[in-house]
Amino acid sequence: MRIIIPLLIILIIATPHINSMEKQHVFEKIDPYLATPASGHIYEIPVVIMRFLPTKDGINLDVNKVPDFWDLGEITIEELKNKIDVYDRRIKFMLEESTRFRGYKDPSAVPSIGYRVVEYITIYEQTPKGEVNSHLEDGTPLFSPDYHMIFDRFNIKHYINNLGVKEIWVWMGGVNSDFPCYDPTIHKPEDFRNWWESNMSSPITGDISNSNRDNDDLPIYDATYTVYGQNFRRSHAEAVHNHGHQLEAILSHVDHLQFGNSDLFWKKFVGQNDDGEFITGRAGWTHMPPNTTKHYDYTDTMKLVESDIEDWTPDNSGMKKLVNVDTYANLKYHWLNENTQDIPQFIESQWYIYWMQSMPGHKNGIMFEDREMTNWWIFTADWDKAISSKLGLVSKP
Repeated sequence: MRIIIPLLIILIIATPHINSMEKQHVFEKIDPYLATPASGHIYEIPVVIMRFLPTKDGINLDVNKVPDFWDLGEITIEELKNKIDVYDRRIKFMLEESTRFRGYKDPSAVPSIGYRVVEYITIYEQTPKGEVNSHLEDGTPLFSPDYHMIFDRFNIKHYINNLGVKEIWVWMGGVNSDFPCYDPTIHKPEDFRNWWESNMSSPITGDISNSNRDNDDLPIYDATYTVYGQNFRRSHAEAVHNHGHQLEAILSHVDHLQFGNSDLFWKKFVGQNDDGEFITGRAGWTHMPPNTTKHYDYTDTMKLVESDIEDWTPDNSGMKKLVNVDTYANLKYHWLNENTQDIPQFIESQWYIYWMQSMPGHKNGIMFEDREMTNWWIFTADWDKAISSKLGLVSKP
């Protein structure tokens, strides 16, 4: 009995500790790379990263709440954290590299933006259930994360108002009854989630983002910030894809403020005809490289099309070159010294960098009639300053 009783005591003490992981959070030590903006940057964006990783035992991800899509995708918390750590580094690299104006042919191009992660929080819970933001075809409601509850709990107001944080990257998962892996015996409707890829809160313009632009779904603080919803069942590529759509939202908005329409961005930069239909030969957008009008056609676009993407001008007078998937797939970005064969969705990721590097950036020298294009990255870096000063995609007369 002297041997058995101590063992029973240990089990009684240890079990509540493991179960309590479901309601714990940890302020992580920040990777030095994430905490250090790219050298030579012009603007800095402070970031808070949050990751919601529900667990029942402190060891495994709770796939009752956050399964994968085709199957449950059982994985340990440690394995998932390691994957997200790699994604975070790639995302930061891609976003900073993307702001080097035509950096694919100018190694001296400086990054317009450097990212600095100021806080990293891991929460071992599912995101709290917020308002209904959409429905499945059968009418089943899907819930947003309750950002008001989350941000109150972690005092995000302090990070925005006092530390100048402009972006919050939120890793999370969910389930709904359309998932092939859905099992009604273990997957509960209260865990059905849907979130926006990007979502802005702004005291000066309201929500300008790739969302339904509900001004009440995020707390409004003293400065503008953007929340990026990132699915940990996907990868860095989808996360940066989200930033691409946010660029489209804010740049077309600024275009409309300056000229009363969004033709400069969508028709002249991206490439659309007078009916708003996508055309080839200009710079493309998040879904389409310049040689295709098919959505998500990043890797099979072997067709060569003449495009001015590398010498873009609004009047289409720039030098044209034949482009296809090889144009961006073969570019030599340093990718944090990773073996690029180990990077999932590598060619797609290369497209995002190449496309963003083709946007007017620092000292771009691109003329629109008799005026120079501004550095479009100011709208990502400091929305409030840019909007308050009535800055446009084209410099003032």
